[in-house]
Amino acid sequence: MKINLQKEMETLLIPLYGKAMMSRAGIFHDPYAEASVKMFEYDFSKLKIQTKTQVMLSLRAAIIDDYTDNFLKTHPDSMVLHIGCGLDARYFRLNPGTAIWYDLDFPEVTDIKKQIFTESETFKYISSSVTDMSWLDSVVSSRDNVLVIAEGLFMYLSEEEIKALFSKLECEYSNCTIIFDAYSTITAERAGKHTSLKKTNAVVKWGVDAPEKIMNYSKTAEFIETLYLTDSRYLHLLPKKHRSLFRFAGLFKIAREAHRIFIFHLGLAPNT
Repeated sequence: MKINLQKEMETLLIPLYGKAMMSRAGIFHDPYAEASVKMFEYDFSKLKIQTKTQVMLSLRAAIIDDYTDNFLKTHPDSMVLHIGCGLDARYFRLNPGTAIWYDLDFPEVTDIKKQIFTESETFKYISSSVTDMSWLDSVVSSRDNVLVIAEGLFMYLSEEEIKALFSKLECEYSNCTIIFDAYSTITAERAGKHTSLKKTNAVVKWGVDAPEKIMNYSKTAEFIETLYLTDSRYLHLLPKKHRSLFRFAGLFKIAREAHRIFIFHLGLAPNT
């Protein structure tokens, strides 16, 4: 299958390849990523994806998988909106049972994905830009709990676009949890020099230094938790040779805060 994606869309191939390589190495179990990489007619070597990047992106995915799995065990009849999903197979990795799940990305991306993963009664695609808020009209569900996953997405949006999304979500849903990763402002400024991103010509637009700033993005935004990639509870997910590096990085705030995962609650219903 031929792949022809541009700029921000092409960046989705970076985590896909990273997860595939880590799965082959027995670090992160994702047979779907392995199969997709084999299926695509694409020269992944041109992206020059370093092993360190592959490890970090696989760890990020594992942490979000773990949170999502626990969330759905507590709220089995939730709705999940996986926005900017890329070619990730999270729905199939987690097998979320009775939850209603939507994968959203650009039409060019979902057209590829539909050839790999088939829709069902509980798994649907939405073909749209995240910033075109009309995509919410495609969501059909009366579930009380909503989980929004935005992995590897917000750094490519402007602050105003993220604020608009938060505002729209809190208007649509009274009980919405959103989990997303974020660069610090320093990391965002330096990201353009990253070897793989330079190959795609993608532009990093957003970084944030404290969750308190995000709380100002909407009327109801409530900070729940920060999940750090350097946290000791995740070290067992790493290849042994990377554990000491991540443990050491966690001792320094600038390294710890460079790239982390935030969880917020939106909407007027109490967080449960």
